[in-house]
Amino acid sequence: MTGGIHKIKDELGRHQASRRCCRMAELSALMHMDGTYTISGSKGHSLVTESTSPSTARKIYTLVHSLFEVQTSVVKVSRSTPRRGNVYRLEMPEQPGFQQLLNELGLLDASLTPVPAIPSRLTRNDCCVAAALRGAFLGGGYVSEPYGPADLEISFSSEESCLAFRELMRRKSLEPGMRRRRSQWVLYLKKRQDVSGFLAITGAHSAHLEWESQTILNATKNEVNRLVNCDSANAKRLAVAALHQREVVEKLGALGLLAGIDHRLMEVCEARLRYPQASLSELGRLLDPPVSKAVVQGRMRRLEAMLPPRERRS
Repeated sequence: MTGGIHKIKDELGRHQASRRCCRMAELSALMHMDGTYTISGSKGHSLVTESTSPSTARKIYTLVHSLFEVQTSVVKVSRSTPRRGNVYRLEMPEQPGFQQLLNELGLLDASLTPVPAIPSRLTRNDCCVAAALRGAFLGGGYVSEPYGPADLEISFSSEESCLAFRELMRRKSLEPGMRRRRSQWVLYLKKRQDVSGFLAITGAHSAHLEWESQTILNATKNEVNRLVNCDSANAKRLAVAALHQREVVEKLGALGLLAGIDHRLMEVCEARLRYPQASLSELGRLLDPPVSKAVVQGRMRRLEAMLPPRERRS
């Protein structure tokens, strides 16, 4: 897990929903993401969750004990293959209240059949939708660093669960993409405003502000680059136009076509040769009396029209 995603999950792990319905929705989402219901022969039934993030494991433990009176254990397991690292495993053996917990969280239905997706009864309220999305992200989410291309993903083990959470995102005005990647289904957001909005919705406010700040910084840099490029292009066009105008005046002089021309045209010729880098607006202000850019431009066109056709710009 990268530093950025670890920091975000740590922030979400510390988020404490005040309403019981929200804690139920968040725990149900976490259990659907990380939980495994097993039957172990003589040991009976048990519920096991595994998380690579200590903050996520801590969140599951806290939610379970704030909602139900059950006994659990948390152990740290070091993996050797296929991926090294620590896994935090929460184990809940069968005990009084165990079946009630599974039913209330929507993990088993009335016939004790596993439910593949979070039930709609737990996400009727908008606040519970946000809590469920927070649980799903804690259980299987990833987000890129704010200074790079935007990418937020949540991976699900079943299509049913993926579709259920896509509808929850849509209820929050987000439109995630959906694809299958090997044995998993993935919801993803690729727009910066959507990633930032998701973080705000789920309660990762520090991360949201960091994304918003980086978005503003990116927009500012892009605007500065646009203005610099625009100024550079304008300067290049000005230099090319001024060079062409000087060439026109010099050709007219070399061909002896300036003799006896209108004094206003001669004034423009002299100003252009005297101020080779000046813009047409600046040339107009230097004339006596001053004239507008359009007037200077018109006089320049008249001067160019005096050249023989073969000497004009094609």
